[in-house]
Amino acid sequence: MIKRRTIRAIFGAAAPAAIMFLASPAFAQTVDHAPVNLPGAAEMNQDKAGSESWTYVNPSANFTTYRKVIVDPTTVYTGPDAQFGDISQEDRTKFAALMTDELQSEIGKAFPPPSGSPTADTLRIRVVLLGAKKTAGGVATATRVTPMGLGLNAFKSVIGKGGSMTGSLLFAVEGYNAKSGELLFTAVRRRGPDPLDIPATLSTTDTVKAVARDFANAAVKKLQNMMGVDAAP
Repeated sequence: MIKRRTIRAIFGAAAPAAIMFLASPAFAQTVDHAPVNLPGAAEMNQDKAGSESWTYVNPSANFTTYRKVIVDPTTVYTGPDAQFGDISQEDRTKFAALMTDELQSEIGKAFPPPSGSPTADTLRIRVVLLGAKKTAGGVATATRVTPMGLGLNAFKSVIGKGGSMTGSLLFAVEGYNAKSGELLFTAVRRRGPDPLDIPATLSTTDTVKAVARDFANAAVKKLQNMMGVDAAP
């Protein structure tokens, strides 16, 4: 009898903790809420219900006044809702560095950084790596070489979906006035490589390289559009 009571007592005490443990994965989903430790998280709106796309734009921001851009090193998010799974800290740091290199290279070609202290017309861009999904190296590649797999991934490419067995990056892009430090915008996005980008399927690192390259090119065009600057011929 004592033994049974002890078991019931232990189970009763553990039950609330177990419920909290089982419920905790839902907290880590950006389909439910914006990443809690991001600046402006409380003001961010979900772009589409059930998506991992969240956006905040400062209503007083006038992007046409900006002409210079600083790209800060990409940081790795450590909030309670980070989504890295079993990806090592070393790989997270490596992925962040790949993102930094591509952004600084591409944006630096289109927008000059300030020669001295940041002025009021300088935009500071900061990327925060929120999570990553692994690529099944080899398996993902194999899905592209069969006629059926190639057709399926070609269809996904047309409709903007991710490729079979291929990973992705979840990240936030933040824009600040480089002089005042005022937050101008934050956007949370998940991006994968084009489903027909076969080299991107060889490994998770190759996937990250492709995402970083594609995002850097897209970021330049977006900034040019926001600032009302013509693209270089």
